Amino acid sequence: MKNDLILEIRQGIGGEESFLFLKDLNKMYVKFFQKKKINYNVFFDNKEVIIKIENNFYNNFFLNESGIHRVQRIPKNENQGRIHTSTCTVFVSNNNNFKNIILENKDLKIETCKSSGSGGQHVNTTNSSIKITHIPSNISVECSDERSQFLNKNKALMILNIKLNKIKNEKFNNELNFIRKNIISKSERSKKIRTYNFPNNKIINHINNNSYFQLNKILNGELDIIFKD
Repeated sequence: MKNDLILEIRQGIGGEESFLFLKDLNKMYVKFFQKKKINYNVFFDNKEVIIKIENNFYNNFFLNESGIHRVQRIPKNENQGRIHTSTCTVFVSNNNNFKNIILENKDLKIETCKSSGSGGQHVNTTNSSIKITHIPSNISVECSDERSQFLNKNKALMILNIKLNKIKNEKFNNELNFIRKNIISKSERSKKIRTYNFPNNKIINHINNNSYFQLNKILNGELDIIFKD
């Protein structure tokens, strides 16, 4: 799928608030894809979300999403009303270099275990979570966001495929790591893309220094508000 994209969202600074923000960003992008009828696949891997996006008109806009996304809001368990700042990192790359590789059954260790986290009582009481370890590389992927073992296994295999392809093409992988290091550094000089300020219903776009007092709309997938600038 030439010119398809891989969009990665990772938990940054802020603990539980960062994880909640990761879910907000995932929802924002997914809502946008749905509104624009863009084909996508979402895969969860621990504190990371990987989204495969089919080639579309907005590819160049998404490539500019890479960097630090910062949230400022009052956590639900904050008794003194203090605003906390948390971050997530977003990295977007072309999918041109990824090809489906054949995963041999003999190279895979597949384990089932009880799911944890959200998903309802059924998920938490059945062995629906799948963990797959690629024995030659010792890379493991765990997926538990679906109720079905079959769906979790397929998602885990796709995530594993993406990770192994990054390793397979060493030159490409080194280039990605170099870009990540420069874009997604935790230093003060990090490339900050946006600040999502909940108390003021405000988003600051640090690329062009524009502000939008439509935070709820944007988090609900109305990214055209930002992209049109």
